[in-house]
Amino acid sequence: MTLQLNLQKSADKLRLSLDKAGVAADIKAELIFDMDVSGSFEHEHEEGTTSKLIARLVPYGMVLDPDGKMDVFTFSNDRGSVHHVGTVTPEDSDDYILRKVIDKVPGWKGGTTYSYVLERNLRHFGWLPAEENLGGLLSRFFGVQRDAPVAAQKRSVVVFVTDGENDPADHARTISVLEASERRGDQVYFLFMGACEHDVDFTFLRTIAARFKNTGVVIVRDLDGFVELSDEELNAQLLRPELLEWLRS
Repeated sequence: MTLQLNLQKSADKLRLSLDKAGVAADIKAELIFDMDVSGSFEHEHEEGTTSKLIARLVPYGMVLDPDGKMDVFTFSNDRGSVHHVGTVTPEDSDDYILRKVIDKVPGWKGGTTYSYVLERNLRHFGWLPAEENLGGLLSRFFGVQRDAPVAAQKRSVVVFVTDGENDPADHARTISVLEASERRGDQVYFLFMGACEHDVDFTFLRTIAARFKNTGVVIVRDLDGFVELSDEELNAQLLRPELLEWLRS
């Protein structure tokens, strides 16, 4: 109960920050949290730091998401590693990564590619049609034509957390996914968080954040310290002018 009370206090402070920034109370956006589960991030997952990070972001779902929840995806280095873990709520946020991700998701301790999970995010909220499965292919083979299902299009914010650079082999594909999304006018904002205390410059994240208007980047050198920030300090780190402008638009 104490955790839930603290999350509600954090949500109230977030709402106050949004009010001050001119983001109306009726403005909503679905929330997605993408978590890198590559091998280099294992320590932060196992010591509980990323679970604390999810818990700190739950108030954003409480305030912005129409259902008060946040969808959680994990990813590492290929299409098959992308996994929809489920949703996180105030009641289910404690030790979330420890309970539901470690050694339980596809691609655990793999490499790092960004494009496939970004594509899956866009499909999840209706900006791309769902991928055809085997049943769809068989239907076409037997002469039954069915359109690929499309989810309802939902205005969304994606918080994408990684501790490493994108595999260079995936750079062009990631840019292609973001370019196509921009051309379509998808109502999605991608907030990339590069979290690593080591010598990782996150050059690619900085490049795409500068290139696309619906992308931002936050570089965190001390994730343990970041998850212990006050609500006001955390909101100042995440609610950058570009994201606030996007929310107001």
